[in-house]
Amino acid sequence: MQRKWFYRLLLSYMPFFVFVVLILSMAFYYRWNVETRERIQNTNDVFTAHVMNVVDSSFQTIENYIVQQMLTDEWIRNYYNSHEPTSPFAAYEITQRLNELKTLFPFAGDVYVYNKENNEVITDNSMFKLNQFADADFVEKAFQGTLGSKWTSPRSYNQFLGEARPGQVVSLAKQIPITSSIPSGVVVINIQVGSLNSMLQTIKANAADSIHLAGADGASFFERNTPGKNTKSDTWGTSSVESPYTGWTLEVKVPPLEQASLLSVFFEAWMLPVLGLMLLGILFLTYITHRNYKPIEEIMIRIDRYTLKRSLSMGRKTAHDEFQFISSALDNLVENSHQYEKRYQEDLSIRKKYWFYELLEGNFSLSPDEWMLEADQLKLPETFESSIVMIVEIDNYQDFRSSYSIRDQKLLKFVIHGVIQEIAQAEQVPIWFEWKEADQLVAILYVHPDQSYSSIDAIAQAVKSWVSLNLQFTASIYVGTEANDAEEISHSYQDALRAGQFRTVHGYNNIYYARESQQHARGDLYRQLQLVKSLVKAVRAAEPGWRAVLDDMFAEMKNDQFPREKVLDVIQYIFDELEKLKQDMPDRGEGNKSLQLSAEVMSALTHCDLIDEIQEGLITYLNELVASMQQWQNTQDYHRVISEIKSYLLEAYSNPDLSLHYLSEKFELPSRVLSKLFKAETGERFVDYLIHIRVEEAKRRLIHTADSVQSIAEHVGYLQVISFIRTFKKSEGVTPGEFRKLNQAH
Repeated sequence: MQRKWFYRLLLSYMPFFVFVVLILSMAFYYRWNVETRERIQNTNDVFTAHVMNVVDSSFQTIENYIVQQMLTDEWIRNYYNSHEPTSPFAAYEITQRLNELKTLFPFAGDVYVYNKENNEVITDNSMFKLNQFADADFVEKAFQGTLGSKWTSPRSYNQFLGEARPGQVVSLAKQIPITSSIPSGVVVINIQVGSLNSMLQTIKANAADSIHLAGADGASFFERNTPGKNTKSDTWGTSSVESPYTGWTLEVKVPPLEQASLLSVFFEAWMLPVLGLMLLGILFLTYITHRNYKPIEEIMIRIDRYTLKRSLSMGRKTAHDEFQFISSALDNLVENSHQYEKRYQEDLSIRKKYWFYELLEGNFSLSPDEWMLEADQLKLPETFESSIVMIVEIDNYQDFRSSYSIRDQKLLKFVIHGVIQEIAQAEQVPIWFEWKEADQLVAILYVHPDQSYSSIDAIAQAVKSWVSLNLQFTASIYVGTEANDAEEISHSYQDALRAGQFRTVHGYNNIYYARESQQHARGDLYRQLQLVKSLVKAVRAAEPGWRAVLDDMFAEMKNDQFPREKVLDVIQYIFDELEKLKQDMPDRGEGNKSLQLSAEVMSALTHCDLIDEIQEGLITYLNELVASMQQWQNTQDYHRVISEIKSYLLEAYSNPDLSLHYLSEKFELPSRVLSKLFKAETGERFVDYLIHIRVEEAKRRLIHTADSVQSIAEHVGYLQVISFIRTFKKSEGVTPGEFRKLNQAH
């Protein structure tokens, strides 16, 4: 291979590299300029908003302070409450207070007050009758409420009639009293526009080219600055913000940027590093090309050797063309790749399983037209209209796994697969099914338009019956809702899974329909949580009644048809409450040792399929726990005393004098010691334990007797019926009367 190929290779992309570097440099400069302008604009927006916030904050501070003084200053309040002419001393005191208020303003200004009853105006330096006050028209408008609640635009203001040069002020008028809808007077706050202008001009000198403030009516506070010669008609660099408090509009413009010519960009200092880097890039490309050329040269040498060897073997000289050789090799490679792709596409089983999983998971991405082509190759229906998902789940799968070897398990699953296919064909219902989980076969059944969905019921019943009669195990079947497109297939699958949740309550070898599960699903989870608390309390106290509470809880869950997930939620709550119980137990207690196994027991219960299995496992665990609690209690010296106290409370709960102090005297124990021992033994405070006894007896009497609430309150130890009602509602969530009505309704 001649050396010229090296230069051809190098020069083939070197000009492009130089061109790209220059274009990128220009693009960088342009983008940098644009971003600089954007940052300046954004900074000016923030700055303008900050200046407006400073102005608003200052004016709000003035308003709030004036309002506070109007409400708290005794002289001013007496002035507005008076119907008589103001005495000189009172006028002097009020003038002094107005002067003190004025000195606290962040801007120059003044305050005056007006009393409608005596028609007087008191300013910071004098007192006038309204008809002698130069600002009388503004006062009357303020008293009538026609000025609104915001600061005004700039206006002329004098105190004395005939004053030659009125000042420009912005004003805020407040009707007095503040908290009444019928005013007796007005307080007016005036801020000199010149003071506000001085602050804004100071800001302009430091950070802005021009600054302009306009009132809510558009009136300018001061003359707008004359635009400079470089000012353009565009709005860049100008930020405007309207105050939600005053309604004023502040406009700030930054100084214009100097525009550089395109040619001057290349002579700026920042271009020198760019040119240097470009030169280094050229040198680097030359070096890399020279280095990478060696493998190419070696390939060309091998091509030459192969061509020469082939020519000698053929006994004649062939044309030497490297590119033709490479082209031929690539053609062969592409042909082999196509053949491999063709064989991969012919693997229909993999493709069917893939689209089946995509359908169930709701990730189906093919359009109807694309699916028609794919379905034609996979020998499947072209649409999903009138389809439904059915799940066949092997019952008690743990026992199934332990009873059969892996080979036998696969064989039995194959048998179930074939039986379902034969039954569906007998009913003339197309079916597409796969083993999605180890114990679940999921099928999509396509119902013909002239068929009814009763054929699905027949298929489900036939499959269930065949498995139970011919195999040594049973299967439960979950039927989803009807679907008419690919998205609804996923919904039908999820509905079938939710229907399967009710297998926990109803048991194995059944058919569960999603339409029935949705109609009958109910259950008061709050009621179960109350029973859980009662259960844990009974276990903590090692009372024999814990078993009855547990049986009632499971009976209600069965009656309410709790799905599996809700049953497990209740069981989890039981173990959460037991975990709290463990924290109250001594570290070396026997009961605490049994509680250490709660995580393992909970894990075992979650693997149970039926609610009866869960109940049996829980009873076994709680039996051991209660026995451990009883053993631990018997080792405590105070166990006998607390048992006597508990028995006494069951007999004497109606005694209104029953208290911790009462029991300490009766059983000759200090109150603090008795309280601590009672909590350690029962897990409850004495007061909570007594309330529980009284409320349970009250509930019994409310349900089974016609006694009045007053009578029941006295019977359970409450002298005041209101105290009984409050305690009962806190415990049960309803009043005694409401509780009696609810239970009579049931």
